[in-house]
Amino acid sequence: MPVSATIANASLPEEKKEQFRSAFFRVAPSMFLGALDQTIIATALPAIAGSLGGLSYLAWVVTAYLLAATVAAPLYGRMGDAFGRKRMLLWALGLFVAGSAACAIAPNLAMLIGARALQGFGGGGLMTLAQALIGEVVSPKERGRFQGWFGANFALASTLGPVVGGALSQHLGWRSIFWVNIPLGLAAAAAALRVKTSAGTGICRLDYAGTTVFFSSTAALLLALSIGGHEVSWASPVLLALAGLGAAGFVLLRKVEQKSADPLISPELIGEPVIWRASLTVLLFAAVLFGLIVQLPVFFQMALRTSATISGLLLIPLTLAQVAVSTATGLRISSTGHPRTSMAAGLSIVAAAFLVLAAGIKLGPLFIALLTFLIGAGLGSTMPAAQTMIQWAAGDKRLGVGTALVSFSRSIGGVMGAALASAVLLGALQVLDPNARNILSRELASIGLSQEASQISPALIAAYRWVFLALGGLSACAAGVAWSIPDLDLAASPAKALVTHS
Repeated sequence: MPVSATIANASLPEEKKEQFRSAFFRVAPSMFLGALDQTIIATALPAIAGSLGGLSYLAWVVTAYLLAATVAAPLYGRMGDAFGRKRMLLWALGLFVAGSAACAIAPNLAMLIGARALQGFGGGGLMTLAQALIGEVVSPKERGRFQGWFGANFALASTLGPVVGGALSQHLGWRSIFWVNIPLGLAAAAAALRVKTSAGTGICRLDYAGTTVFFSSTAALLLALSIGGHEVSWASPVLLALAGLGAAGFVLLRKVEQKSADPLISPELIGEPVIWRASLTVLLFAAVLFGLIVQLPVFFQMALRTSATISGLLLIPLTLAQVAVSTATGLRISSTGHPRTSMAAGLSIVAAAFLVLAAGIKLGPLFIALLTFLIGAGLGSTMPAAQTMIQWAAGDKRLGVGTALVSFSRSIGGVMGAALASAVLLGALQVLDPNARNILSRELASIGLSQEASQISPALIAAYRWVFLALGGLSACAAGVAWSIPDLDLAASPAKALVTHS
């Protein structure tokens, strides 16, 4: 067992230690696999573009997975409460493995995007159900101690993904990153079979209307971001119509959910200040994380001429910082019972680091890697704090729905962040140089060449500066929301604490 685990459990009764070990080590492989596959494809995107074409739509290879996972997360939370979380976790793993096989044999980009969506419908349940299973066996105050483990698991998988993906795509081909999921998925299922959990209530009414409206609205907004600035003008009637439909859909969604007996997104839960602020913080955090993870490896390869493997290795500082700080934050929360300050301070550091990154973008890969270490340290404080606050405010009776809301927020944030970062890149390129499409095609062809062998486009460097500035702006917004959350005491009951802070 890692040293951090020993420290985390040192002050707990032996029974609690055993409950934690039993649950964590049996569901952690599923959570790791789900998080890994959200980012393992990042460093392989240029290779996929070279093989299947469609560079402008490459973000959808990531977005399709995240969008499907976003819709699936709250559904799995509800079905886990009803039919048993272990049973639904095994179903999710089955869909994930089937989607991985479909991705590995996809003959074109459209089929790959569809297969990634299938994979996402399975992946969306892995983290949601794993976290809910841990929530069954630990109290709210103790949960912070264990959420540090889950935050570290998520951070490690999310940022090791590009490293593994780069190495596999460079040496075995990009399809190998999907084939490897099959034995990993089977191993996760074998571990999950040993989980002890409740059988569930047996009662589940799915919100078909809310799910349909949410999925359609999100897809419309993402499509607008995907085509804006390069396929069509930002002022195009087509793009404005898509954006309008997406916005109108979210307005309609609120009314639909208010009338639903079992809403996809509970208006009552969202209406609680601690929950909606913590959820919004998670959404913005995920937008920053996935925007960075999707764009940074491509930036290394296209603008700085590193290999796929090296571009993945340069993300290790981000990984290590997130893992260390996530674990430390969980321990601190369990010790003090006050989760807000560390999260808000960490996100403030992230915003400042992005400003420095944008200013020093020409200083080379090592400088950027050092800054991503600082960014990772700031981001690592978010998930343990937000997770414990939402589960604490939701209470035991709404634990599954509350946990799903965290995954839901993280997923929708990841979707928006990946799409927004790509839109900023393409939009900035279009403004800086009318030949943006030619620039992207030339830079794609130059991947793997040295800086001496191929001239790097100044417009591409400048466009990425705007990407980092946009991510810094999102980080500042996340910090502002985090600071607005009351400084809660997790040892108190939600009702008593909220009255004290009102």
